[in-house]
Amino acid sequence: MSTDVAWERLFHAYGTATDTGTALAGPLAEAEDHLWSAILHQGSVWPATPPALRAVADRLAEAPALGLAFVRDVASAVRMGDAAEELRAEVAAADTAAWTAAYVAADEDDQVDMWDDETGDLVLAEAALACWDLLPELVGPVTAFLDDPDPGIRAGAWATTAELLAHPGAADRLPVFLPRLAGAAEAAVSVRERASLVLDLGRLGGDPAPFLTDPDPLVRCAAALTGPLADAPAAHEELLLAAVRPDALDPLAGIPGFGGHSPRQVLIATLTGRVPDFSRLYEPALAALPHAFRTAPCPDLGPYLRVAFPSGLPDDPTPEQQGLARELAARDELWDPANGNRRFTLGALGLPDDREAWRALSRVGTSRCRG
Repeated sequence: MSTDVAWERLFHAYGTATDTGTALAGPLAEAEDHLWSAILHQGSVWPATPPALRAVADRLAEAPALGLAFVRDVASAVRMGDAAEELRAEVAAADTAAWTAAYVAADEDDQVDMWDDETGDLVLAEAALACWDLLPELVGPVTAFLDDPDPGIRAGAWATTAELLAHPGAADRLPVFLPRLAGAAEAAVSVRERASLVLDLGRLGGDPAPFLTDPDPLVRCAAALTGPLADAPAAHEELLLAAVRPDALDPLAGIPGFGGHSPRQVLIATLTGRVPDFSRLYEPALAALPHAFRTAPCPDLGPYLRVAFPSGLPDDPTPEQQGLARELAARDELWDPANGNRRFTLGALGLPDDREAWRALSRVGTSRCRG
């Protein structure tokens, strides 16, 4: 129980963890901000994270959606696989207990200075290992929600279970859960739930191929995105069909299997990683232009540009390269001089941040053709 933890001897992202004990003493739903800011801070874990993780897992029934999401996010943050034992040896050779005691006793300025000592990094590694070691124990509490009447909670429970079963210490449970997961996906009435379960099935190494013929294109696309179908031509075709209408995946936003990322951007990253022929990617690339350069590096257009122009602008462009250059240069809204996202993205790809250069590429060979 959280009341048994000496929180004053631990710290989180903002300092000594005495406030964690207070936060977890009340309703779990009211601790949400503290959990995702102090305890799991921008994907980093702290000495206060392992006992907080255990406390949340003990209270899943109180706020299942929140608790499952927190367990899943911590599990994702500390995923380390075979690297765990090497890291464990480094931690064992350091006096992490003394460093932690000194840290919680220091004032804020001294705490900042203490991070110059590499022992601090090992203290955080020790916290990650403690969370990692706890994950197999959480399979039981989490799987209690796999048949919850709420489809959102069921999907969250399966996604969290998938994260936990990726741990080597839980791998022996896969033969039990994979058939159950496949059956749950087949039985799911909701397209959103079925797509979520198919993503989890593929992640755990199950067979998502039957879902490539699902009646709903969103489910077919979810199956096509999974690792087991990375080399399947039929999966490539589904991704290409989806990519020409990237907003069509918006109904899947927020599905746990996307890890907080935009489904559209996951689709683009997956497609461009599997299909190296830009002539096949040309239409999807044009469909990405309305979303271009909103962030940097641009996850919508950037992957297509990387495939289209792997060595900069070519001297002898293909029709598809010229077409993309023409359409890119034609969109006034993409060439705002203040758009740093465009400059950063193009620069990182070794491409010119010069509208006229793109216009010139689109015209290469036209004078020869007229002559």
